Amino acid sequence: MHGIILGGILEREDTSETRNQLDAQDDSDKPDFWPSIKRSAGAHRIATFLREEGWDIEVLDFWPAWTREELEQFFESRVREDTVWVGLSAMFPLGGSGKKNQQRVTELVDNLKYMKEKYPNLTWVGGSQNINATLAYPLDYFIGGFGEYGILELLKKLTGQPNKCIVHRKHYWGAERNVIECQTDFPAYPFPNAHVKYEERDYIQPDEILTIELARGCKFQCKFCSFTVLGVKGDYSRCEQSLEDELRDNYDRWGTTMYTISDETVNDRPEKLAKIARVVRKLPFTPQLSGFARADLLVAHGEETWEDMWDMGFWSHFYGIETFNHEAGKYVGKGMNPDRLKEGLIKVREWFQAKGKYRATISMIIGIPHETKETFLDAKEWVMKNMPGQSYNFAPLMIANNDSLRMMTNPSVFDKTWQEGNIFRQKTHEELGVNYDEIPERLREVVEFYMKADGVLDWEHDHMSVWDAWKIFAEIVSTPELPSKLGPGIFYYHRYITGGKYNLDDMRKTFADIKPLGVDNIKLHMSLIEDYKKRKLA
Repeated sequence: MHGIILGGILEREDTSETRNQLDAQDDSDKPDFWPSIKRSAGAHRIATFLREEGWDIEVLDFWPAWTREELEQFFESRVREDTVWVGLSAMFPLGGSGKKNQQRVTELVDNLKYMKEKYPNLTWVGGSQNINATLAYPLDYFIGGFGEYGILELLKKLTGQPNKCIVHRKHYWGAERNVIECQTDFPAYPFPNAHVKYEERDYIQPDEILTIELARGCKFQCKFCSFTVLGVKGDYSRCEQSLEDELRDNYDRWGTTMYTISDETVNDRPEKLAKIARVVRKLPFTPQLSGFARADLLVAHGEETWEDMWDMGFWSHFYGIETFNHEAGKYVGKGMNPDRLKEGLIKVREWFQAKGKYRATISMIIGIPHETKETFLDAKEWVMKNMPGQSYNFAPLMIANNDSLRMMTNPSVFDKTWQEGNIFRQKTHEELGVNYDEIPERLREVVEFYMKADGVLDWEHDHMSVWDAWKIFAEIVSTPELPSKLGPGIFYYHRYITGGKYNLDDMRKTFADIKPLGVDNIKLHMSLIEDYKKRKLA
């Protein structure tokens, strides 16, 4: 039996330098949006699992880059008598600010509608961590959460086999939907053999950054977090042999050395880091890894874990610092004394930089209860002064409400409980004093889009409101010196090394020596996808 999975998302680079480069070009040459350079991790994981269950599954990556004619050509060459289904793997909902974005979204949905009408005998299934990522598409089933067991039972149902499939009928966006809730009905965690095995027809290139899973689930439950599996107890990490086999296979077959780690928290347990380091020390190469790390655990666990992180090639870190206000940190579940955390961050940076390779993205949330504008801006100044040359991310606190809350597989504590405890209050835009003229023109469209988004709470607490948070965001992003200091972070960095333009040795360089993502790099990115499409169609 046979199936096809489509994977890929739309991205847009919003840095001021890229916008200026794009605005300087003719409309005909503006690559405003492009599909992610990353392979669809979920699509390839599900494909690997189903192949081991006897299915022939082919993945089509970067599908938003495919024209309707190209999709037709691909399906005409692939659909067989035993083709049962088509999957669509998504990470984020379609959407975004701007008319061009909406036109592109409409085009994608229309293309899928067209293909679905052309192949009415196939079942179309969406898969994502939160089902709102796929609800815009005309699909027959929507699967939320880690989906291995859920999709297997659904396929048994579709092919007339004995099955335990549970389908919920739910009303979303004006229509009844068939929903499979894996987190509650088909939990797929822990998963000690969560490997991915690519095929020749995937056309993997040596300098691509693939995704690798070291563990599934997080032992923490920060109040703002909506990851699927939180608060786990015990060891949910991969078995050593499974991990070693995957790393060796990808290196031997494709020359792969660079990965994004999909774990919610890479350094949650010292024992896990020691296990991964043991595996890597056996390899004939050192992988180069990027992933989420809790800075407070780096500080608390000390240099012994740093040694394991170095040995496993984990040199690019994303720190969700969120706040240096002690009361705010304690409120959301990150309560380390800020002075200890700051001192520790400097030591970590200096330790890794002395080794020769280090890149960090520091992420802060604007608007956590107890945070004020003054304390947040003080924290921002500390970050930029003491973590020089890194990548910075400052974003307002977003809380889901109403329909958005119902469509989330695992709403955050804030999402679920904001009405309790008299911390947050819902306000109207008039009560918040919203006036978009207060936002610089180049940011106005983005801020207005998110402030008017359906299902997003217009919150206020004693120290700040969501409107205050967006104004702080606009003030930070408009700071003259900030854009020159922004550089390739843990996720942006992947685009820089695509096509051999950069490699991780460039971590030693300053951002003055690394050209920010602009038109040339976007065109390189798109040329690589065009080459992939030609190979697939051939």
